[in-house]
Amino acid sequence: MYLEQRIEQLENVTVEHGKQIEMIATGLATLTTTVNNGFNEMRNEFRLVHEKFAAQDRRFERLEGRMDRIEADVAVLKTDVAVLKTDVAVLKTDVAEIKGRLDVMSGQFGKMTEGIETLVELIKTKMN
Repeated sequence: MYLEQRIEQLENVTVEHGKQIEMIATGLATLTTTVNNGFNEMRNEFRLVHEKFAAQDRRFERLEGRMDRIEADVAVLKTDVAVLKTDVAVLKTDVAEIKGRLDVMSGQFGKMTEGIETLVELIKTKMN
């Protein structure tokens, strides 16, 4: 009987070990599924982050292009302003020269007026 009891005990132990192995296998399967799901979620999150970074990179490239165009426009504007300053300086010189000529002409008109007045006086005197 001792042998039968030992066999029965071994069968019970074997059944218990089987149950434990089954529980461990179930837990391991659940854990594996959870880990795989977690890795899939992380991959998806990393993909989303990568897409967002790619979108930001494209946006920065567009902004850099715009900044380059703005810098070129500013350079053109600076050149235009320099040309305008030169033109204004030339115009100021021309205006000063014209004022000088007008002053000379005014003096000459003054002399002519005096001369005409003198002639008118002489003519009046000769007619009388």
